[in-house]
Amino acid sequence: MATPVNRLESMWPQDEAAETVARREAEPQSKHANSMEQTVEFLLRKHPKVAIAAAAAFGIALGWIVKRK
Repeated sequence: MATPVNRLESMWPQDEAAETVARREAEPQSKHANSMEQTVEFLLRKHPKVAIAAAAAFGIALGWIVKRK
């Protein structure tokens, strides 16, 4: 049965060696992303009012830009 990611798996089976290399190359990026996620979560917990204000300001600015076009 084909996975949701590769529906044509039965027609074009993936090379396991290439998949292993891709996973190995993605590991440092994954670790960096997890580190960034933990940092963002920490900052959101520590400064929730600032996070809400920043999100509101971003939304207002984006709305203003879209409205102008």
